[in-house]
Amino acid sequence: MTDLPHKSTTSNSLLGPPQTVPLPRASAGLQLPTTMPQKLNSKSGSSGSATGNPRNKCALKPGYSLMSWIRLCNSGADLSGTNGRVVPVTRSELAQHNKVTDAWMAIRGRVFNVTRYMEFHPGGVDELLRGVGRDATALFDEVHAWVNYPQLLGKCYIGPLKENAPGPLTAADPLTIDTRNSKPVEIVPRFDWIQQRSELTLFFYTRSFSNPGLFVRRKDSQQLVARVLLEKSGHTFDFQLAGKVEWPPKSVRVGAETGKIELVLAKEEPAPWTCYGTHTSSKLDSLDIQEETYEFEVLDANDFNHDSFELSLQSVQKEVLMVLPVGHHLNIQVPVDGDVIQRSYTPVDHNYLQTETNSLASSVCLHFLIKRYTNGPVSSYLHRLQPGSRVHLSSPRGGFMLSELTANRNILLLAAGSGLTPILSLIPHLLKRNTNRIESLHLFYFNKTEADIWLRENLQNLQTQDERFNCTHILSQAEEQPQRISSELLAPLFKEKQPDRCTYAAICGPSPFNSAAVDVLKSLNVMPNQMHVFRG
Repeated sequence: MTDLPHKSTTSNSLLGPPQTVPLPRASAGLQLPTTMPQKLNSKSGSSGSATGNPRNKCALKPGYSLMSWIRLCNSGADLSGTNGRVVPVTRSELAQHNKVTDAWMAIRGRVFNVTRYMEFHPGGVDELLRGVGRDATALFDEVHAWVNYPQLLGKCYIGPLKENAPGPLTAADPLTIDTRNSKPVEIVPRFDWIQQRSELTLFFYTRSFSNPGLFVRRKDSQQLVARVLLEKSGHTFDFQLAGKVEWPPKSVRVGAETGKIELVLAKEEPAPWTCYGTHTSSKLDSLDIQEETYEFEVLDANDFNHDSFELSLQSVQKEVLMVLPVGHHLNIQVPVDGDVIQRSYTPVDHNYLQTETNSLASSVCLHFLIKRYTNGPVSSYLHRLQPGSRVHLSSPRGGFMLSELTANRNILLLAAGSGLTPILSLIPHLLKRNTNRIESLHLFYFNKTEADIWLRENLQNLQTQDERFNCTHILSQAEEQPQRISSELLAPLFKEKQPDRCTYAAICGPSPFNSAAVDVLKSLNVMPNQMHVFRG
């Protein structure tokens, strides 16, 4: 397996100067190191907050927790001060609301009344006052880039900053985010940690809808490398932990919407630690990351249907864990006739497999559904592999931008055959999305015959569980009414002035299908920026 190259920098360069941080009372069983500051790096000797968080945190008054804020937002109180109306705001008007008792601020062309939020802000009133009465986008990106502000401040929304308004807004569409006038800000993950007596949790904060991935490699019981994968870079954290931890991790949660990553590790010996240990950090360009390969071995390989099979892979010695960004894939490399050939595959959740898999062991495994082609050198090779056989995998890759879908509530998914796999990674994220909640999600799944359909029962169950999701099966060789993709088939979803008109389409299938789908969508006046084609 290729080692992770990095240009070492100290963690102090990422986390900033030491802070003196008053902590809120910990909940029962939560042990935070309060007698000794966190040691960030043995070379620098710098200290951060007791939890590892570089930001200033203030002890909130009783009744001003995040949950208290959520309850206030759901209480029906008029937090915006506009009685539900959307009111455009000029810069001069914004500047007048710059006091603790009357505080407005603009973020990415949207104005929020943060007066009631003042005492709920973890950074304190003074910190929030830095942004009131003005456009606080740059300040927000500097300090809180990963925070999902449309969800947090949604009930405080007043209206668009007048000169930045993209057009008329209605109360039904208050949080469409206009980024045309915003300069892209580089995402630098921020690190934090907490502990309980028996476990350690490492946090990495990126930015809402940045769609991060995670790569973790275990060196030994006290050393591990964690890499946060972003669109154009990877940020590596090389940890020397204060004590020994078990492997694999107890849980891994990667929030595509929030940009927050949690890595929960069980301690070998339950006891509070005075610090998490030390780490160094480094950044790699995505092109450098794509040169890396990792050796995996076959855990299970079983037929799925008449021409497809399941494949479960785990890293050699179970030392690597990989979570791909939503909609991304990786390449599996195999030797064929003296050459190395690779094909792109998107992993699927282990719950889609027919083979039962231990959930804990599954956390360090990658699972695939693969269609076997008679003349396909890679799929045929993989189908013949036995448990213990080895292959090489690339790092995650792909051009899908999750943020492109944020403003769309009615989305069409077009999948053909094995092109279902990247679509499967999209569906649960979209249905769980809190920001600009999905109203309708249509999947048109194209196959030749009934026997070729993957996961029909799973898709039917999902349709039953969530009325916003609808799956339509299109068969080109059906005994009655065979169909292919056409403008007549899709036109009902794109009727002008239809309230639930689809405004975005994601497409994945063989190249001829993808081209035909794009042509059909163009004929229905769907713009190029309203569609994405997954390509291997």
